[in-house]
Amino acid sequence: MGWLAVMLATLPLTAMPHAALAQTQNLGEINVTSGRVEAPAIQSNKPVTIISRADIEASHAANVADLFKGSAGITVRDTSGTGAKAVIDLGGFGDSAASNKVVLIDGRRISNPDLAEADWTQIPLDQIERIEIVHGGGSVLYGDGAVGGVINLITRVPQSGGEVRLAGGSFGKQNGMARYGIDTGRLRLGANVSGDKNKGYRDNSLLERFDIGGRFEGDLTDSIMWYGSGNHHKDRFGLPGGLTQAQVDANPRQSLQLQNHGSTIDNFIDSGLLASIGPVEFDLPVSYRKRNSFAHFGGAFPFDSTSVLRTVSTRPKAVVEQTYGEVKTQVIAGADIDKVKGTVTGLDSKRNRDGYYTQLSLSDRDSAYVVSGGYRTERVKDALSDGSSAISNRLSAYDVGASLAFGDFRLRLNHNKSIRFPRLDERTEYLPPLFVASFRPDLLPQTGRHYNASLRYTQPSAWLEVSYQQAKLKHEIYLDPTVGFFGTNSNYVDPTMHRVLTLSGFWHAHDLAQLSGNYTMVRATFQGGAFSGNRIPGVAQNRVGLDVKSDWTQDISTGLHATYVGSSFMINDQLNTRPRIKSYFLLDATASYRWQGAEFFVRVDNLTNKKYITTGAVSPSSGAFGLYPAATISALGGVSYRF
Repeated sequence: MGWLAVMLATLPLTAMPHAALAQTQNLGEINVTSGRVEAPAIQSNKPVTIISRADIEASHAANVADLFKGSAGITVRDTSGTGAKAVIDLGGFGDSAASNKVVLIDGRRISNPDLAEADWTQIPLDQIERIEIVHGGGSVLYGDGAVGGVINLITRVPQSGGEVRLAGGSFGKQNGMARYGIDTGRLRLGANVSGDKNKGYRDNSLLERFDIGGRFEGDLTDSIMWYGSGNHHKDRFGLPGGLTQAQVDANPRQSLQLQNHGSTIDNFIDSGLLASIGPVEFDLPVSYRKRNSFAHFGGAFPFDSTSVLRTVSTRPKAVVEQTYGEVKTQVIAGADIDKVKGTVTGLDSKRNRDGYYTQLSLSDRDSAYVVSGGYRTERVKDALSDGSSAISNRLSAYDVGASLAFGDFRLRLNHNKSIRFPRLDERTEYLPPLFVASFRPDLLPQTGRHYNASLRYTQPSAWLEVSYQQAKLKHEIYLDPTVGFFGTNSNYVDPTMHRVLTLSGFWHAHDLAQLSGNYTMVRATFQGGAFSGNRIPGVAQNRVGLDVKSDWTQDISTGLHATYVGSSFMINDQLNTRPRIKSYFLLDATASYRWQGAEFFVRVDNLTNKKYITTGAVSPSSGAFGLYPAATISALGGVSYRF
């Protein structure tokens, strides 16, 4: 823990009172960026889940993935038990969940151009102001991959002062962070450093992570702001691999793949100008990202997997707002342009992506009604760096919707078309007899037709919402494990259907009883062919999340969080004939005490010491299972100090 001591030694200690926790969420007052501009959440024509800064602080979660457990419409699958390789499934996509959503930080895409999930350990919780989850297709505004939804992490604007935090717990877990900010009025500067070390529940599930970054905003004039941010991320982790049911029964903590491990170095820098000229606001950002990932797999035929990707991107945008009598208009127009070059699964590849979009919204002055329509055209060109193989695809997307108020009720209606292009490594295959990496141009893009409806009832201290989403996908991309050495990516010949019904609510009955909960029912099925009527593997049909937060005094708070996840078929079991991953129920608890700028906290996960599995896969040829046991009861305790 030497690096933790260094962090503490570099910061002064001056007391500052801890901010009071938020009591409820009034969506008329919360500004979100679901439309790529800040606007009250009630204007969105799709359901929006908001995880506020108060929610983050009250959870005392170890990483971002922990925050999503039990959230409406979301399933978390973690093969390592440390969050390093957690997959967030938004909309019921199973094995392809990472490629069917878009993840952003302050509007900058961090979803990878390859199949890798966004690295949730790369995003320190102390830097997040709020998380916005937009449910349903969003390809007009966010482009390729915005099928199940969009997750936007909004970071904190630098403020004067700082914070340090130290924590430790079960399975050798220790983490720490420090941040400091300066706000002079026209200039805002912030810096942060954080790290984690965790031996993990299972053998060979070590995670070590280190991040250092900064952010600035400078008001050049009253109408022009220069902003920028950057971060260096480094980690190394074990890959414990799957176990058979007999091995799980004998010792769920064991690993039979002790030589497997990986590492990542991920750096980015982002900067731009935000300018207002009359009714027009311009945002002109440019970013550069370099991501190096490495994995070693031992055994009888050891091999290494290396990926180096360099991405230069720009996302210029203009917003025009005008009022004509009682009608407000807003026009958003912009572009997303990425140039990616590097090595993916043994091939030197490159990708050029350019998308152009516009959206028009009309509303009255009080947003009692908001109607909108948008359109995007996007082209992706993938090629080998030497130019020997290339494929170019162009797709379009549209989005129409309305948000209508009827007294205390808010009705949202939406219809849209989503698009998803094959990832770079989805265009790579290893076929017999040589099993040499080759580029395949014949993989088709995926498209979808989406219908969404939701009704929300709001009172000063409570709200209740029911929503329904339906997506019919054509040429859904999946991994076919029966072809080649590692399998090959293919398109389902027949359509797939994803139906999601969600009921969620909140009630501040008393300071000791702040209640929230949700129920999600997912029906993800094949619509024809050999698998007609079967469920898509890896998708749990039923999920429940419940929370009880209690503020006993201004300084003492406790919380209980319950999660239920229903059974699901194992990955690769399209025939639905193999044993299912069993359902599980988890109960977590938190407690905190605040005193003169300090906060002492403890979090206990899996209070009932449940032995359970979140992920499993089956080999179609041998029928062997690969199961990934999750952690039993664990605790994390620590202290933070603000100054």
